[in-house]
Amino acid sequence: MNMKKIIYTIIAILCFVFTIDTMAKDGNKVMPSIYVFGVSTSFNDSLVFFTDIITLDNALKEGKTDFILSRGNYSIQLREYLESKGYLKRTCVFVYGKDLKKVKKKYEKMKSRYTKKNGCDIILIEKSEFVFTPITPSFSSGQ
Repeated sequence: MNMKKIIYTIIAILCFVFTIDTMAKDGNKVMPSIYVFGVSTSFNDSLVFFTDIITLDNALKEGKTDFILSRGNYSIQLREYLESKGYLKRTCVFVYGKDLKKVKKKYEKMKSRYTKKNGCDIILIEKSEFVFTPITPSFSSGQ
């Protein structure tokens, strides 16, 4: 009975190692946590949506450029959320960083840019309403 548990444990560990190795293909790395927020604007109105700053765990970054992989998909998550609320054809931006202080500074700078210079109405989207879901890119065997 104990031998079966040991074998299952070894198989589970090997699967985990293989998965991490596959995900880290081409120098890509798993980031333990980053700080992120989203912004959505439209040319059709003066509303600008900001999400709360949240911690996003286990995002993948490209090893050479430090860009988050599939970052466009994070913008799509925000756009789809706003479309479900009736706000169509919006441009959404996903902002991230490793340092919370720097991300907060970007957040405040962007908010002030829209309120002071453009006279836009800021709408805050709270964590209880929307959060980004981590995306794990799939790698095909042909890559």
